[in-house]
Amino acid sequence: MKSNPALPRGLLLVLAAFSCGAFAAEWQEADFPAPNAGRLAFTITADGNPACATYDGANCLWGKGRSEIDFSKVRPLACGARHRELYGSTGFEDPKHWCNLALRVAGASTPPTAPAPSPASPRSPAPTSPPATPAPQPTPQPAPPGTGPRLTDWSPWARAADVDYRYRVRWDPASGGPGKTVEAIFEIHNRGGKTWTGVARSLDCAQGSLWGSSDVSVGAQQTRQVSVRGPNCGSARAADIRPNIVRQGKFD
Repeated sequence: MKSNPALPRGLLLVLAAFSCGAFAAEWQEADFPAPNAGRLAFTITADGNPACATYDGANCLWGKGRSEIDFSKVRPLACGARHRELYGSTGFEDPKHWCNLALRVAGASTPPTAPAPSPASPRSPAPTSPPATPAPQPTPQPAPPGTGPRLTDWSPWARAADVDYRYRVRWDPASGGPGKTVEAIFEIHNRGGKTWTGVARSLDCAQGSLWGSSDVSVGAQQTRQVSVRGPNCGSARAADIRPNIVRQGKFD
């Protein structure tokens, strides 16, 4: 909000607080159990779909309550067609997914019907039948090559260096074959009562030596995401990395 020299400073502060409050008033927050990542701010859109708070339109702000979010910068990610475009599912197939749980918290009865993607779209071909509820898998799900940038499913939660973590990989099947550089997105949850500081790392596929790393600091009872570059230890159809989490000052 730009300063207006004609207005007293006290009035400007009141107007700014009112503006932020108006954004936040449309949002709720709740703690969603595993396999979700905990506290999440969400709203119900005009078409009845839940939408999580994000700053980039893709990654929900897990672990943050409404008071910690700048809603003037929020770009909501809605369940349904947009969620399916990014992650391969609407979010309503799995009854434990936050999309379904948010409807219950908000008091909605049934999930909205997401429009089927256009058959002409090369990224999202129309399914011949409703997608089945995905079962937990120990490795990321494969994707057909030549479909543009893709995201794997989240890995199962694991624990290392006193934190819980999981990861997923963003890659292009057409150019991200074995050994090619891919982007790993780590989600790190700190169960402890103090801030945890460490490093999310990717390792060389064959030798296990350090390849890429990013520093990360996670507050008590909070969840943070961080991106790390690394080599593809899977295939062009099913990308994967060798993940590694270490606490600050305890490097191998």
